[in-house]
Amino acid sequence: MVFRALSLFTFAVSLQAAELEGVRLEDSVRVDGQDIQLNGMALRTRYQFFKVYVAGLYLPERTTTPEAAIDGRGAKRISLTMMRDATADQFVESIDHGLRANNSEAQLAETKPQVDDLFAKIRAVGHAKEGMRIVLDYSPSSGSTTLYVDGAAQGAPMAGEPFFRALLRIWLGENPVQEDLKKALLGGN
Repeated sequence: MVFRALSLFTFAVSLQAAELEGVRLEDSVRVDGQDIQLNGMALRTRYQFFKVYVAGLYLPERTTTPEAAIDGRGAKRISLTMMRDATADQFVESIDHGLRANNSEAQLAETKPQVDDLFAKIRAVGHAKEGMRIVLDYSPSSGSTTLYVDGAAQGAPMAGEPFFRALLRIWLGENPVQEDLKKALLGGN
């Protein structure tokens, strides 16, 4: 019982601390007219020592399960603040790998037009520079996802809730890009 209470206290404290590796994220943001809460923050690394980005997951209600985060209704946001420079091709390759590792062939086929559009937008940006904030917002009123780079929308929104769910599986799916990142985004330590 004491362990459970301590873990709940740790969960609450970790959510109030909206800073990681010098990156500050708001405790809540407004997307599509809805206030959504920071569910968790995590550091993405490569080879356990190269810092790639700090990720933040925002949801209408806090959750600790990937199913609730992916399939739950309402506005959602994934925020990535770059900790190092990356080329557009490196970024696209990373997203493509995560999509393929966590989505079925049918899910990939269903979202191919949106994925192609997202990759074209990333390539148009060129480089992801250290400190750049990349945000993907899902708006339920239009059923679409908008890509923002440092606060500026990158082209038209990409249609379809299945597309945003496919993206979330990169970090929260069965084969996430990093297991401890998945745990932290879902409010764990």
